[in-house]
Amino acid sequence: MSARDHARGLAAGLAAGTAGGLFGVGGGIILVPMLTAFFGLTQHQAHGTSLAVIGATALAALAVYGAHSNVAWTTAAMVAVGSLFSARLGARWASRVSIHGLKRAYAAFLVLVALRLLWETPAINARPVLMGASGVVFSLVLGLATGTLAGFMGVGGGLFVVPACTLVFGMTQQAAQGTSLAVILVTAPAAALEHARHGNVVWRVVPMLALGAAVGSPLASAAAQVLPHSLLVRSFAVFLAVTGVHTWIGASRRTDRGTLG
Repeated sequence: MSARDHARGLAAGLAAGTAGGLFGVGGGIILVPMLTAFFGLTQHQAHGTSLAVIGATALAALAVYGAHSNVAWTTAAMVAVGSLFSARLGARWASRVSIHGLKRAYAAFLVLVALRLLWETPAINARPVLMGASGVVFSLVLGLATGTLAGFMGVGGGLFVVPACTLVFGMTQQAAQGTSLAVILVTAPAAALEHARHGNVVWRVVPMLALGAAVGSPLASAAAQVLPHSLLVRSFAVFLAVTGVHTWIGASRRTDRGTLG
């Protein structure tokens, strides 16, 4: 790789890491389009390479969230177990099917969740909607959905986990984001390994991307710990809405078999 490629890798990783640390997501939603536009990777390669980098983002950010006791480890473990069963399946699915309709459904879901969060910000320490056995079942189902999304879309799945943790389990935004990062730390590598089996991880760009992410994510994570709960929730909602609109527009373009367009 040239010096220019190294610089671009660091910058792209920094952007993904910042998003990951600030909002508790892997950063793949930012990284995937960068990998296709600026690094010339195919859509499948962008998905696999993104997942290989997301683990570094999650690990660096999780250290900060964990130090501030903003990780619900039990919930994270249950969701992660569910995701392990579906992450590889989602990665295999991505190599075989068109995802035009799935992208639109995903985009609509993000916008609806964003509107819900903007309409009424979840209160700190709100009573969980689900507890006990129903909470365990929901966590496992959430994990299955998260793993499928991660493997299929090349993202960490935090866009599912974070709102679920605030709206269903009554967590603070910071705790929801830290819990999401703990799940991503398991889900992303599992999906990346399956993508690698299909030759869809470009390892030469991973080190610089991971380095940039490892720098950006802890800094953004530290900022997230001191932001007011309501501001962080609403900022995350705006992030969801923008992501949803961008995804919908991308789905409106012609999509070839097995690509994101």
